[in-house]
Amino acid sequence: MNPLKKISIIISLFLLTGCAEKLDFNQFDDFTLTPVLTSALAYFKAQPFQFFDETGIQQNSKTEVLEFELFQDSFIVNNVVQMVFNAEFKNELDRDVHLQVDLLSNTSATIYSFKPIFVASRVTNPPAYEEAISIALTPSILNVTQVRIIASLEDTGTPMNPADTSEFEFKSSVTLFIESEL
Repeated sequence: MNPLKKISIIISLFLLTGCAEKLDFNQFDDFTLTPVLTSALAYFKAQPFQFFDETGIQQNSKTEVLEFELFQDSFIVNNVVQMVFNAEFKNELDRDVHLQVDLLSNTSATIYSFKPIFVASRVTNPPAYEEAISIALTPSILNVTQVRIIASLEDTGTPMNPADTSEFEFKSSVTLFIESEL
């Protein structure tokens, strides 16, 4: 018998008698979809001149309030199990910087405050900050519509030089962990 014919017969036998099971469509009942969504939250750079008001007086803190729209989607609200806040910094300023990040309701009431963040002066690569929130333990987090970030400079008693070009940089993101059955 031709070797090609023998090989064809053997392969055909393997294909016809190979392992096969009935399809079990009940497996879909046990399937859980677990996407992970990451979204940028806030980014800013601040130089010394930005801490001076119109009259030339140094202000030691700046506050920014941003809209937070991730919890306006019903799929996310119904299926999110954990939220992780991440932040990275670069501080070239000659002052320590203290950051406070708060999650607010639509009436600006504080729903959740992250631990205060300290960034030492002239540290250009400090470790990143990360804090996780379990939705089961803090369900009110789903009512967040705004984020407030307060950056406060160390008060050394001497004013900063508004012409200084050093900067403070802040980058943050939120990661949502979703679990949903089909």
